[in-house]
Amino acid sequence: MNRRLVIFDGNHLAYRAFYKFTNLKTLDGVRTGVVYGMPYVAESLIRKLSPDKVIVAFDGGRSTYRLGLLPDYKKKNKKLGFDADDFYRQRDTGRDIFMALGIEILWKKGFEADDLIAMVTRRYSKKGWDITIISGDKDFNQLIVPRIRGLHGEVSVYGKTKSLNYKNLEKEVGYTPEQCVDYLSLLGDKSDNIPGYPGMGPVKSSQLLKKYGSITEYLISCEQFGQIDNKYLLEVWKLNRKLIDLKFFYRKFLIKEAIPILNPNAKFNIEKIKLICGENEINTFLKPQFIKTFKNLGQ
Repeated sequence: MNRRLVIFDGNHLAYRAFYKFTNLKTLDGVRTGVVYGMPYVAESLIRKLSPDKVIVAFDGGRSTYRLGLLPDYKKKNKKLGFDADDFYRQRDTGRDIFMALGIEILWKKGFEADDLIAMVTRRYSKKGWDITIISGDKDFNQLIVPRIRGLHGEVSVYGKTKSLNYKNLEKEVGYTPEQCVDYLSLLGDKSDNIPGYPGMGPVKSSQLLKKYGSITEYLISCEQFGQIDNKYLLEVWKLNRKLIDLKFFYRKFLIKEAIPILNPNAKFNIEKIKLICGENEINTFLKPQFIKTFKNLGQ
């Protein structure tokens, strides 16, 4: 059997934990929902998937390259609706717990977790590893190949999990892995503040790609699909591809770089775990079953 790698999108874990465990606090009223939820959810999925190795990736800030292409990239037009400083404090504490559990943390200043995950999947898949990416981000659909799958949607304690792979992706979402970048270029991405082509929703975007295969093939055909202005579509596609295509970013910036592990030679540290648990009044991470899950990794 091939070795199995599970990669968690740390930002996804943090936000899901915040909204699921929003009422968890210490006796003094300090919020701990994210601190608790991130490792708790990860542990349940690690037990289920039984990987040989686990990596958790975190953002190192917005991509300066993408900001140069689109100044409003990932600009938040609305307030987050919660204390951002407290959220990031909890997220960083959750990251410290992962490190104390012996999990490698993927992080590089000025680089987004998406790009680092793409980098790792490329490197490990070439070595023959089977890879599962756990995230709610549809951008990762472009990385799916026969040995890479994604677990999307509400994971573990949140409810149902949707497993996306090379065979079922088109049926589940309306496009193939090879069409993902074109689909997102047409549709745009509200979460990243990337505008798509006006009037192209999920149905029309899927229809165009099903008929022509790709935006390139559609433009080469010189045919007319609906009311699309082909010249303007070309402009939208050229920009959005640079913003969305993780392979493009990898080839431009990361192809010669070493994998940026924040804590190389990560080791299980029970004393650090006890310290963090004590500070946050959490006992779950000291239970034998929880500890066993992480100690068994790599054995």
